[in-house]
Amino acid sequence: MDKDDKLVEFDPKYPHTLPEDWKNKLAPTIYEVLATSNTLKKMYAEQVKDIEKGVITVELGEENLRNIATNYQTIKALLFQPR
Repeated sequence: MDKDDKLVEFDPKYPHTLPEDWKNKLAPTIYEVLATSNTLKKMYAEQVKDIEKGVITVELGEENLRNIATNYQTIKALLFQPR
């Protein structure tokens, strides 16, 4: 096996990776899970800024934050599945 065979193929969607971007939806790679968790953290921060700027109502913004946080916890749980 060549050293290059171990390289991860570049994904132009990163750093905006969500579960629908995973190659195998039932068995994401660690790279995909980490990229998705980073995407969700950025989405959370952007949502907080939008609420503070008044771009979105507080009620809708808080609902979006809850959804992002729930998805984040679900994604992070993939990293700690029992073997």
